[in-house]
Amino acid sequence: TASWNSKEATTIEAGENVFSVTFRATDNVNLSEAIALNSRYTATEAYNSSLELMDVAIEFNGKAAANFDLYQNQPNPFKDATVIGFNLPAASAATLTVYDVSGKVLRLVEGDFAKGYNQVSLNRSELAGSGILYYTLETATDSSTKKMIIVD
Repeated sequence: TASWNSKEATTIEAGENVFSVTFRATDNVNLSEAIALNSRYTATEAYNSSLELMDVAIEFNGKAAANFDLYQNQPNPFKDATVIGFNLPAASAATLTVYDVSGKVLRLVEGDFAKGYNQVSLNRSELAGSGILYYTLETATDSSTKKMIIVD
């Protein structure tokens, strides 16, 4: 988690870095596969002087990382409501399916989502049953599944 802010409006030119972090791998790994931005604890977002939402990205050797990621719902377990976040490498249509252990679909959310971080909020009233549920995010090129728990 990281945050940068200023009391004064700051002009940052296109391509200019706000801050940088240097990592050194201790194992043979591509850092672009080991490090990613997400909004698990704080929202990954930036705003311009007109308070318009802007992209935030990590660049590896001048190339922005663009990963498909499905995040764990927060909170988990949950009683009343939860949020499922995900990252898309490009704007695209996606389907989020929530289903029980028998495979019965409890909620289906289809939409056109933006490049970068997106989220879907679910209320307990939208989901029949309790206990362990699964959710799958699918696009034309990617798919990922995670488990969540509803408590009564």
